[in-house]
Amino acid sequence: MALELAPLFAAQATTKDGPVVPSPELEALLGRLLDEARAAWPGIALPVPAFLAHLAERLPQDVEATAALATVHASDLYLACACAAGDVQAVALFEDRFMASVARFLVGIDDRPVEVDEVKQMLRMRLLVAEPGQAPHIAEYAGRGPLGAWLRRAAVRLLLARRRARSSEGPLVPEAVSLPSAVPDPELLYLKVRYGPDLDAAFREALGALSERERTLLQLYFVNGLTADTLAAMYRVAESTVRRWLAESRAHIVDETRRRLAIRLDISDADCQSLVAVLQSQLDLSVLKLLKENDEKG
Repeated sequence: MALELAPLFAAQATTKDGPVVPSPELEALLGRLLDEARAAWPGIALPVPAFLAHLAERLPQDVEATAALATVHASDLYLACACAAGDVQAVALFEDRFMASVARFLVGIDDRPVEVDEVKQMLRMRLLVAEPGQAPHIAEYAGRGPLGAWLRRAAVRLLLARRRARSSEGPLVPEAVSLPSAVPDPELLYLKVRYGPDLDAAFREALGALSERERTLLQLYFVNGLTADTLAAMYRVAESTVRRWLAESRAHIVDETRRRLAIRLDISDADCQSLVAVLQSQLDLSVLKLLKENDEKG
């Protein structure tokens, strides 16, 4: 196989293990991603080198290149790259496919049409209009999740920031959540010190395995501070349904962390349960921290 895409990509990409080496596997993967992106947006004429450079610059530094590329939302990143480059057709498609849904989403949080329109306009300006000498903010999208979800989070942050600016009550904070508490004894502290990195890795994998709806719900609840009744209005369900979704998501994270930890470590079931109990006692804070970290990465 002649390598055409891989060398262009590798010239811009680096990981924690050093420069990316072109290979037939990388060539095939890049070709598939490019074909998917072009099929999704046939009206956009984005130069291949520009897209590959954009893709390479947003490659996670802590993941092997082909593994990172296998999970990237290439078609969304392709559109965002074209928008950042000022492609008129791309901007029109972004407006039609994504911005049009922002108002419908925000109405669940704030039913004032004027406020929703203001947020939509401000978001449009922030994402698509570049400051002198800088790229527009849509270039910050890294393709690690759907563009629609990334846009909704940006819209909610902007709406809540405007609300806080007008309110003397300070920022919204998540409601208190009732969780089982586990105070680690010296033996548990020893387990946490010894197996802490494995526990952290299993937890990150478990959070990453959640569905898009679960991640968005947790993001809005923990990071953006939306209350259960606000989320209920947004999703058009009963408040008890939202609370059940939250409880199920937390239980899913704990169960999946336990399963992945058991695969990683050759320890007894009792020790595995104890390690997960340490995580469970701080679950909400851990979820909040990791969601914020992922949000900052795009």
